[in-house]
Amino acid sequence: MNPANRIRKAVVPAAGRGTRLYPLTKVQPKEMMPVGPYPAIDQVIQELAAAEITEILVITGPGKSALEAYLDPQQGRLPESDRPPWLSEFTSSRSAIYFTRQNPPGGLGEAVACAQQFIGDEDFVVALGDSVIISEDSAFTRRLIEAHRSGQVAATLGVQRIARQQASSYGVIEVAEETEGRLLVSNVVEKPEPDEVPSDLAICGRYVFSPEIFAELDNLETGHRGELQLTDAIVALATSGKRVQAVPLAGKELRLDVGNFASYSRAFVRGMLAHPALGLNFREYLLKLAAHLQDSGQPDPDRA
Repeated sequence: MNPANRIRKAVVPAAGRGTRLYPLTKVQPKEMMPVGPYPAIDQVIQELAAAEITEILVITGPGKSALEAYLDPQQGRLPESDRPPWLSEFTSSRSAIYFTRQNPPGGLGEAVACAQQFIGDEDFVVALGDSVIISEDSAFTRRLIEAHRSGQVAATLGVQRIARQQASSYGVIEVAEETEGRLLVSNVVEKPEPDEVPSDLAICGRYVFSPEIFAELDNLETGHRGELQLTDAIVALATSGKRVQAVPLAGKELRLDVGNFASYSRAFVRGMLAHPALGLNFREYLLKLAAHLQDSGQPDPDRA
């Protein structure tokens, strides 16, 4: 741990093939899919920078060169005179970004394990590159980090509330106890059936770990499809007596998932509506389009 107990490093896994978004992901990484007017990966990096993360390791894989090029602050940059007035271009001035390749991708656990040399003996954040967290001024990420720093725990999991019928798409936590607002986790069930759901809290693509996670990853055996599962390492921490806690999204905080067509389409619309300069016109367009589709006598906004 660094002397000030400050968490300054993050790992962004972005090596997945994006098969559920094929053919959109045939040549474009899913992390480059726009959520509103900005790619998902851009918003993840901005979130981490706003949470005072100064060093970010992005785990890429085959077919991800566009993502690496995008995160190069100099490549393809528009001159000031050519930028549209609403554009706030990403800049990495507050965070140094590094890359390593997971080739071939071998699961989320393997992606995190790739970062061991980069992390060293420090606690660190993991932020999935295909999940955008809507949270004012990155308050959720800051809260997650602060809870980890003050909790004397091996892992802190960001979680969101879900409906039971959605559980088969998530890792769902089992809560051992709640103490002073902290949720202590005893187990994580990956993609449970509706009658096996241990709670209504699912991991939302944000984690903070101590370096102890690497020992558990080293001891894991490969599971389904020959992949190392991060969930298995988290469960190993909890069952070995290490403290694992969870912090839920609160208020209007929301996870937007760029994982499949249904969740991506909602993420794009939400991202557009939330944009301070473009959102109002987009909302007016959607209202007019909905009215037209419900009643063909209403004007078609695309034929105005």
